[in-house]
Amino acid sequence: MQPTNPARRRLLKGMAALSLSACCVSFFPGALAAQPAGADFSELSAFLVSRPVSAILSQRYYAALVRHYADFPTHLTSLNDYLAARQFAHVDDFLAATPNGSPLFNTASLIIGSWYTGVVGEGAKSELIAYAEAMMYQPTKGFLVVPTYGGGPDSWGDNPETAKKEG
Repeated sequence: MQPTNPARRRLLKGMAALSLSACCVSFFPGALAAQPAGADFSELSAFLVSRPVSAILSQRYYAALVRHYADFPTHLTSLNDYLAARQFAHVDDFLAATPNGSPLFNTASLIIGSWYTGVVGEGAKSELIAYAEAMMYQPTKGFLVVPTYGGGPDSWGDNPETAKKEG
């Protein structure tokens, strides 16, 4: 009888799991095809917020924006094409050259607002993507501790206008 080797067994199990996952990916080519849009979104986000962005958060924001806004991929493609054609040096140049309220401006504002607040969507259907990692907290990082309580950005209480109407 040959002695058992737990390290060898773990290695064989790991190789089997890796092989199985590689086979499963080939059954779902749509998942692989969706990656370039996420990569484009990450690059575009970095340009729009003028700083590097997290690849993981980028995927989460992109997925949430697609869930909340059915036409988001189309608007994202238009924005990418516009930026590629114009070759702006900085987001401020883009904002100055793009009419306020235009679909391109609105799409950029949606992306920037999502990164800064950490929230995608509107009203009761909004979705918290990042709390402590929201970019609005970055300027005071190292000086102020991000509160670990509450329902997310702007959750201290009712909007004064809402409270006035109800009273």
